[in-house]
Amino acid sequence: MIKRLGFLWIGVLTIWASVTFANADDQARMTVHLLDYIAVDYAMAVDKGAVISAAEYQEMQEFANTIEAITKDAPAAVKSDVELLKKLIANKAPLEKVSSVANSIKQKVISTYNLRVAPKRFPSLDNGAQLFALHCASCHGKTGKGNGILAESLEPAPTNFHQEDKANGLSPFQAYNTIRLGVEGTGMRAFDELSDDEIWDLAFYAISLPQRSEPLPQLPEKEDLPFSITLDDLASQDNTELKAAYALNAQQAQFVIPALRLYPKETAERSQGDYLDKAITLLKESNQAYADGNTDEARTLALTAYLEGVEPIEAKLRANSGAFASDLETQLATMRSLIEKEAPASEVNASATASIKMVEEAQALIGSKTFSGWLAFLLSSSIILREGLEAFLVILTILGIIRALKLPNAAKWVHGGWMAAIGSGFLMWLAAGKLFNFSGAQRELMEGIIALFAVGVLLYVGFWMHSKSEAGKWQAYVKNKIQGLARKENMLGLAFLSFLVVFREAFESVLFLSALSLEVGPGQQMAFGGGIIFAFAALLIISVLLLKYSKKIPIPKLFKYSAIVISFLAVILVGKGVHALQEAGTLSISMLPVNIKLDAIGLYPSWESLLAQLGILALVVVLWNVGNRSVKVSSRPAKA
Repeated sequence: MIKRLGFLWIGVLTIWASVTFANADDQARMTVHLLDYIAVDYAMAVDKGAVISAAEYQEMQEFANTIEAITKDAPAAVKSDVELLKKLIANKAPLEKVSSVANSIKQKVISTYNLRVAPKRFPSLDNGAQLFALHCASCHGKTGKGNGILAESLEPAPTNFHQEDKANGLSPFQAYNTIRLGVEGTGMRAFDELSDDEIWDLAFYAISLPQRSEPLPQLPEKEDLPFSITLDDLASQDNTELKAAYALNAQQAQFVIPALRLYPKETAERSQGDYLDKAITLLKESNQAYADGNTDEARTLALTAYLEGVEPIEAKLRANSGAFASDLETQLATMRSLIEKEAPASEVNASATASIKMVEEAQALIGSKTFSGWLAFLLSSSIILREGLEAFLVILTILGIIRALKLPNAAKWVHGGWMAAIGSGFLMWLAAGKLFNFSGAQRELMEGIIALFAVGVLLYVGFWMHSKSEAGKWQAYVKNKIQGLARKENMLGLAFLSFLVVFREAFESVLFLSALSLEVGPGQQMAFGGGIIFAFAALLIISVLLLKYSKKIPIPKLFKYSAIVISFLAVILVGKGVHALQEAGTLSISMLPVNIKLDAIGLYPSWESLLAQLGILALVVVLWNVGNRSVKVSSRPAKA
């Protein structure tokens, strides 16, 4: 509230308003500034047709006179409303009428002078916090309660942003005007040294102060935001107006309003959905604007629907179906053409309906994950079985050597080593879940990179080094190493070696499962997890059987079959990896003459992904042949 300034303030403000404002923007902004004060503070001057504060009432009258002076060159509609406002104040009209007329004039001034009511970009509240600490905290206090170190020396007292009328009745736009223009006769000066962006950052931060309780509220989910929030709304409306504009009930307002003030950018983006959601909204608005006779607005909205809704994910669309992407682009161009030619509203409506339908089809096309449940189960379980079985065989070898050397205490250290390795692998899996939490193009890029890296490691380690001959060399190395450590009774060395051999398998498992989890859709996550649980249960059973019947289980065949599964997984992942890079726009897309797509096996309608799969398949065949020859050579009897 602007406090009582006396008759000196009356004369000074009128002269200052007529002399200082050399440009229309500042004049319009001061007009809006004063209208906001009248709309809010009139209740302090008049109640039920009677003056309850002479000083406040004098203030209201003079504000109206100042507005009249500033708007002397305004359009007739604005000037007539200003005259009405003066009469209402003179007649001590009810607050509702005065506020209604004041707000009506404000909207006309904003529209007439094209006054910006919002920043060009979403504000930085972090920067706003730094500016507040530097320029405002000494008066308003660190938390904005009007209790800064200089507050006691100021009259009137600095604003307490936590008071009910300020917390819910002040918008960032009003705060912006106050920071930029100041309040004559108070300690609130104009901060001319700050840029427009800095003032907006500071204004948004000041409005967020009442919401900064501990702990801070969380961002609402998309389903909790059944409306599209705009930056203009967030900047120009106070909390009460936002609640009414978005029809929030009391329960919704408790978590939506704080989110709008604390995370304006993130909440607005989440409310607008993904790019294609935005395209649908804009197409509907364009259709409605054309029906209302606003051709220019309809044209702009239709063009924006393509540029900001479809074009950003065009690479992803083309990676899935080049023909459909071209058809959608043609359909949107057709709608814009009809608007340009000012075709009948019925034709534009039909074209808009067809465009929206195609955008919804695009959502289904790029949003579907056809990785079947059985395949997710099979692949996740095979990875755990393969790596777990290899690790168990090595540990079994270590324990067998220890028993032969009659070192029973050493077994405890070996068990401690492999348990620590499994625990480390579990922690790696949890960390991978955090690190691989991406969205949009970043997620597609990471999917591609991780999948291709997994293919490389899988072929080199999971196939070549774990082929039958190489697995034998690895176990022979471990056996020689254990014998040396056991003879020296190096228990820490035994524990570390036990940790190392199991950790290697755990690392590979986490790598492969992370790549696979990025490809598995939400509907198959249960099957994916079920495969992991099944594999651990099967490992337990196999371990018991190996301990009891180790000589009867065909270990070479187990490795052979698992190598086939791993090779199959490599072919799938390379196709999906290349496809993900194409969706992210990193790789070019050359469409096949046949639009074939089998997402379950990583087959997509582009030459790049198909040739990558054929290349990996050929490499697998070569490695198999080389491995078989090495086995045959090593099995020949030595010549005398």
